[in-house]
Amino acid sequence: MNLGNLIAVYASLCKELGVPLRYPASLKAYQILANGTDATLLAKAMEWAALNEACYGELFNITNGDVFRWSQVFSQVATAFGIDCVEPQTFSLTEAMQDKGLVWEAMVQKYGLVPNSLKDLANWPFGDFIFNVENDAFFDVNKARRFGFQEMNLDTGEEIVKLIGRLKQQKIIPT
Repeated sequence: MNLGNLIAVYASLCKELGVPLRYPASLKAYQILANGTDATLLAKAMEWAALNEACYGELFNITNGDVFRWSQVFSQVATAFGIDCVEPQTFSLTEAMQDKGLVWEAMVQKYGLVPNSLKDLANWPFGDFIFNVENDAFFDVNKARRFGFQEMNLDTGEEIVKLIGRLKQQKIIPT
């Protein structure tokens, strides 16, 4: 599941509809400590583990190496889109996005985007699940570091903003 794509598409729709970016869950969930994993970093870790004999049969947690709060990340995303970020409000993304397919199709035409359907770009039930976690949710990556994988030093918010830039460049979302 690609949460970065979901966030980018959600923010794109907010911008198009002229509404602020709002975290779709409780204030408690908005303030938890969490971590994420960049797909490129995960691929590097998988290659590293596959090519290192000492790793055979071992299990590793791989994350970006930081912890974040959704309040920080959503603020960064809103800034990247030039929209306001407002206080969270509990609602279902799955339900809220049910009628946005035609809006997305119009955006594809208006901005000359790659013709992806909204359901192909974002798994809203996955977002509902992740965003509604109300307990700190982060993983210890020290075992991978002890075994020699030292690349877990990314800032998740910055990585999501970089992803947004790539999605704009690839015409997946509007600029």
